[in-house]
Amino acid sequence: MSKSYHYTECGLPNVHLKNGYTLEIIDGEEYLSIDDMNGLHNAIGSQVVDKNQGLTGDEFKFLRLQFNQSRRVLGELLGIDQQTVGRWEKEETAIPKTVDATMRQLFLELLNEDSNLSYLLEKLADREAKTLMSEIILEEKDHQWLKAV
Repeated sequence: MSKSYHYTECGLPNVHLKNGYTLEIIDGEEYLSIDDMNGLHNAIGSQVVDKNQGLTGDEFKFLRLQFNQSRRVLGELLGIDQQTVGRWEKEETAIPKTVDATMRQLFLELLNEDSNLSYLLEKLADREAKTLMSEIILEEKDHQWLKAV
């Protein structure tokens, strides 16, 4: 049997790759290269949403990251605060069944590029990224750096 790679980098403890990756050791350091990373994450997400049990905190976080959403933005989308999202991801509180079903449906919609919901998720992610990456303009006043007005 060929050796598989335990792909913990995705944030899930139970993902193993039989092929589709290259693992090289250069100067004593391991370097991993994965073929079609987006396709791999779509396949992992599909397996997660198809399972019969409720989502684990790690699976919930994996799906959120596939939407490219922060806890805050996902919380706004679900009508809850970001701390609640964090508690679900850390498994401090149970994920409600309606939220579990919503996350699964959102992921399935994300796979459908023609979906209006997929478009909305992309716009939300873009909006947050643009807000985070907006220019920072500072000025010095009285030997102190402050945000420029």
